[in-house]
Amino acid sequence: MMRLGAVPYLNGKPLIRGLDDEPEVEVVHEAPSRLASMLEKREIAAGLVSSVACFMNPRLQIVPNISISCIGPAESVKLFYKRNLESIRRVALDTSSLTSVLLAKIVLRERYELLPEFIAMPPPLLDMMGACDAAVVIGDTTMCAPAGRWSALDLGEEWHLLTGLPFVFAVWAVNPDLAAPSLLDILGRAKSRGLHSLHEISEAEALRLGLPVDICFRYLSEIMDYELTDRHMEALMLFRESARRYGLMAGAREIELYKPLAGRFTWE
Repeated sequence: MMRLGAVPYLNGKPLIRGLDDEPEVEVVHEAPSRLASMLEKREIAAGLVSSVACFMNPRLQIVPNISISCIGPAESVKLFYKRNLESIRRVALDTSSLTSVLLAKIVLRERYELLPEFIAMPPPLLDMMGACDAAVVIGDTTMCAPAGRWSALDLGEEWHLLTGLPFVFAVWAVNPDLAAPSLLDILGRAKSRGLHSLHEISEAEALRLGLPVDICFRYLSEIMDYELTDRHMEALMLFRESARRYGLMAGAREIELYKPLAGRFTWE
């Protein structure tokens, strides 16, 4: 049985459609930062994790043709702030994210020349905003944030304005020697099922989150991008270089796409 780690957020649902029914697979659901730790400890064969995890772990490879990305606004990854941007001194960073908090640091520095103090904090958002001038949150926390209560920067949109490129929030990262040769087919089938089931996913997620169905459907069908093209790879490399240039990530490695190793599957 091959263990796979999936995020519990709305934006990941189209990529895990039907995985629980695959006979070779056991699925665990955790936040991206927790999945990165599980990959590092070799507790899972593959995980839908923040792209930063693949820069830091030399063993990991990236599954081709699948990502959680955006080309412009992301809507689920935002920096909320009080008053105005110039008055930001302390920013709470969602501990469930690796990539988005790094993106926030790059955007604030490159777009707004801001170098605030950053403090790691878990949601809820109300607590984060009570302790700091601004907060970076991701996923369902952002989607369910009270409308109009604070100003916000959409970090996907900010990256696109800065670079003209997509932003890749998450990828399937693989421990190659723990993955069965069938992994690519299994994940490809899940993506195909998900993209053909967006209405059904939206209805179920709207009930779970307390959001209108049409908002969930528009988010999944128009805002989220699930491809991993050459442009996405270019964006990943630029993101890595920006992080290194500002000293935000030491020793980031090159990106390597996953190639199945027939006969080397060691999962028990």
